[in-house]
Amino acid sequence: MDIVKKITSWVLPVILIAAMLVTMNMFKRTETLSSDEQKKIEQYTTIEE
Repeated sequence: MDIVKKITSWVLPVILIAAMLVTMNMFKRTETLSSDEQKKIEQYTTIEE
């Protein structure tokens, strides 16, 4: 029984961290803006200033 506790004390944190990384990776957006979108954003930011 002591061996099971030692194994789970190592395996459980690894599984939790892996699950967190997978979840965070799903929410990551890697899209880049097109040149037209960048120009429009720059126009709006200069208007507000």
